[in-house]
Amino acid sequence: MSERAARFDRLYAGDIDPWNFRVSAYEKEKYRATVAVLPRSRYAVAIEAGCSIGELTRLLSHRCDRVIGIDVSSVALAEAARRNADRPNIAFHRGELPDAWPADHPVDLLVLSEVLYFLSPEEIDGLAERVAASWRRGGHCVLVNYLGPTAERLQGDEAADLFIGSMAARAGLRCYVGLVKGLYRLDLLTRYP
Repeated sequence: MSERAARFDRLYAGDIDPWNFRVSAYEKEKYRATVAVLPRSRYAVAIEAGCSIGELTRLLSHRCDRVIGIDVSSVALAEAARRNADRPNIAFHRGELPDAWPADHPVDLLVLSEVLYFLSPEEIDGLAERVAASWRRGGHCVLVNYLGPTAERLQGDEAADLFIGSMAARAGLRCYVGLVKGLYRLDLLTRYP
């Protein structure tokens, strides 16, 4: 187990909802905005990286035929699976990005919500490489990044800009929408059809 996985397992073992995903007005508004920015009413396959306890995953499952949630914490994923047991179109996988990105699934929706700044610049570049290999043409990618100070090496703006730049170098981006909504930044990318 990596230090990052151990760190997040300890965090979730101490409090299964450490960022108050279930009750926070900030989180609820952010989830609403994330789902509202999606240009299509339905997607075939979505991947949510850093899915945590599965709150946003559940909302995405109403718009997608299949959702794959990935997280580094087995503790968080056990809670996500328990709370979403009634949603047969959701699958959860434990793994560390970028290596955990499932290359064998062509994806038309990618969601990376408040996860990029936990990665190093090299990991973000590696993730962009893996994502570009499985991202369907005409598909969408939603990035959400906290704009306040983090205790991580990268801050939200910096992490988003690195990922967008890496993706642009690998996959033609037809559309880019960037919104700043209070304490977070939301970006929507579309791959050339």
